[in-house]
Amino acid sequence: MPDLSLDSLHYEDFLPHVNSKFTVQASNIAPFEIELIQVEEKSPSPRQEQFILTFRAPVEAPAGQQIFNLQHEQLGSGIMFLVPIHRDVSGITYEAVFNRARSAQ
Repeated sequence: MPDLSLDSLHYEDFLPHVNSKFTVQASNIAPFEIELIQVEEKSPSPRQEQFILTFRAPVEAPAGQQIFNLQHEQLGSGIMFLVPIHRDVSGITYEAVFNRARSAQ
């Protein structure tokens, strides 16, 4: 597995991995898989980076927002704050929102 931190990656890093699986771990729950279903660019300016990752999880996944440890075969691992935005009989949809200043080039 690569030595990358998911929370330091950018929109362009996640985009090719739409429809791929991540393993999720958190305390007091069994690991489960989520699928990256959408990556949305929202950057308002060249100096500000904003994007949203949308994931689909099984119906048994925790329904509350929390910090999870995610692992991906190609992207590596890291922590991410996931917020549930929708729940139905087929599962839970989570979002992770990134909003940060771009590095000076």
